[in-house]
Amino acid sequence: MTLPVRVHLVQSDTMPDMHTTLVEADVRRIFSKVNMVWSQAGIQFEIEKIVTTTAKPLPPEARVKLEHDRVHAMIPKTSLSASALDVCYVKNVKPNGFYYGEPVVVKDTASLKEVPDGLDEPLPRVTSHEIGHALGLKHRQDTVNLMASGTTGFSLNEAEITIARAHAQERLAKNGKRVLQDDEAAKHRGGP
Repeated sequence: MTLPVRVHLVQSDTMPDMHTTLVEADVRRIFSKVNMVWSQAGIQFEIEKIVTTTAKPLPPEARVKLEHDRVHAMIPKTSLSASALDVCYVKNVKPNGFYYGEPVVVKDTASLKEVPDGLDEPLPRVTSHEIGHALGLKHRQDTVNLMASGTTGFSLNEAEITIARAHAQERLAKNGKRVLQDDEAAKHRGGP
């Protein structure tokens, strides 16, 4: 099964931690490895679009909030996809990445503890791990497992594969309904 992904290269002239230096070629390399990791579950991610997303200025009330709340406050909701999984790359965030509802956020300076037979690069592994959370997986402290914190491990067990596939199916079904509703709305407006 294939899920669409919208990748955001977050930029900011005033917040260096929000300004990624990744480029499209990096994203394509990262997602080729993400797809290798997720192939064990029969799930692939198709890049719908790679966009440059300008971070909004940090609202005063967000300055005292948790880091993930601050980052979410700076990512414009209007740039997020209605149907694809949003993955945002920033320069620096604690920890290496997070998912507390859309979007997935990954820092482009991520570092991990190497384990035997682990992934050879941090960014695809951190991206895959955070996507795991978006697909309903929880942390698991088996160092060779994808859902372990801070390691290069990327294996999934049968229960995790079942959970991830069920969540992926739900996303596809929900997005299919949304596409049908959008098509119906377009017909009523005289569109195609």
